[in-house]
Amino acid sequence: MSQENVEAVQRAVEAWNADDLDAFLAELDADVEWQPAIESGLEGKATTYRGHDGAQKVWGENRGEAWERLTNRSQEFRDLGESVLALGHMDLAARTTGIEFSQELGEVFDIRAGKIVRIRDFLTHAEALEAAGLRE
Repeated sequence: MSQENVEAVQRAVEAWNADDLDAFLAELDADVEWQPAIESGLEGKATTYRGHDGAQKVWGENRGEAWERLTNRSQEFRDLGESVLALGHMDLAARTTGIEFSQELGEVFDIRAGKIVRIRDFLTHAEALEAAGLRE
């Protein structure tokens, strides 16, 4: 089942990059929990969004309000059994200023019955590795 978990995460990342919300939601459990690393106006505050409504809120904040472009370049996917660790970078372009930059990105996806039930985003690979119970 582990390779299927990696493939589900890869499909979710591909849907994100293709700006395909429906395909993204298709990979998420209806009760998904998402802890994004970047939130408009909420820097430093950990917020958990729940369900497809919560995922749509995060999508809208990142796709329409804050960023002109936010692309996930996950380059490494590690099968951790019930979880998948994705390490890479995200490329961003701010909507208001047009400033472009790249940021390290690590994500831990928890999977149950072929669906993503929890997403935890981190702004460093070290934080993601630690959250996954691994050391760099």
